[in-house]
Amino acid sequence: MQNIRRTLVGSLVLALVAAGLLAPAPASAADPVKITYGYHPYWTGGWTGVVIKQRDLWKKHLPQGSEVTFEAHLTGPPMVNAMLADKMQLGCMGDMPSFVATTKKAQGDIRLVAANMISEGQNCNLLMVRKDAPDFKNPEEAIQWLNGKTVAAHRGTCSNRFIDAVIEKTGVKPKERLNMTIEVIASSFEAGKLDAAPMWEPHAQKVVDQGFAKYAATGAPWGEWDANFTLMRQDFIERNPEAAKGWMKAEIEALMIMKNDPMAVAQMVKNETQGYELPTLWKALYQEMPASMGGAKIKYVGEMVFSPKVMDIMAKGYAFLHSMKIIPSPEIPPDAINEGPVKAALAEMGIKPPVVEIEALPMAAYSGK
Repeated sequence: MQNIRRTLVGSLVLALVAAGLLAPAPASAADPVKITYGYHPYWTGGWTGVVIKQRDLWKKHLPQGSEVTFEAHLTGPPMVNAMLADKMQLGCMGDMPSFVATTKKAQGDIRLVAANMISEGQNCNLLMVRKDAPDFKNPEEAIQWLNGKTVAAHRGTCSNRFIDAVIEKTGVKPKERLNMTIEVIASSFEAGKLDAAPMWEPHAQKVVDQGFAKYAATGAPWGEWDANFTLMRQDFIERNPEAAKGWMKAEIEALMIMKNDPMAVAQMVKNETQGYELPTLWKALYQEMPASMGGAKIKYVGEMVFSPKVMDIMAKGYAFLHSMKIIPSPEIPPDAINEGPVKAALAEMGIKPPVVEIEALPMAAYSGK
């Protein structure tokens, strides 16, 4: 009799599932994960990681019982190395280290899973000039001023790619081209030993607020976009599809918070950084730039998916890295992308990309002290 009951109950459950009346187990029923996540609080493109950590969004979207170790990094390359060694399963970093990570298959299979930030050259492609440089009428005049000047760039970065592309397009001829880290560029502006350099936020805004340099142009007038990506190890995705999807949901929610609560986001980043004042962090992501510098109405697009614009950014990035002899081929690797987790997350949340567009705001919108 007990066997008959079990059979009848089992048959009823199967019938209800087939009819759609009994939902399958929720994502929280999936096996918990223990992961290390790398993020970049000193780069505006990586601020979704700050929001995910500060608001505990991962607890909401990962399987119950999961554990996350957050590792803050100053630049992308150390995160790439950690992911290749499986010491880090997820990472969020700028476009150039992201692309490099996908070309090391012999060491580890790392995939781009989302383009969580793209911008029309408003975050990384920023031309900075010394504090006593002229006030230029337009970005083109600023670029022409570089003729005969000393220009530096952080080698192999998005800002390096930007200045190389603009110099090639315009034909300007600086007197000297130097390779400097972003920190040395800042100190060189402070010492008055540098005419110009491309920088990314919030480093750029900091040297402006300190009075060591000023903005001259963005990448917008030359169609030079910048980007940030979220990466995952492919073996992590395959073993933990629910967790991979859940992390994408946390990214999506973080983007919405970044759009809707600028002051809270600036404060969260201040909690994660040293040497940055609250107004500097707010301005780095949200403040509008004048049209005379190539300011765009939209500062930041939470694209997430690999749209034609994202693919164009990638094509330019891989070609640049190859020209610098950093990667072996100028082509995008055929297995560089795994869009499955983000597409599943967007579908379940009922959201169509882009997730957000963060508009440039006047300084009057700043409500902090």
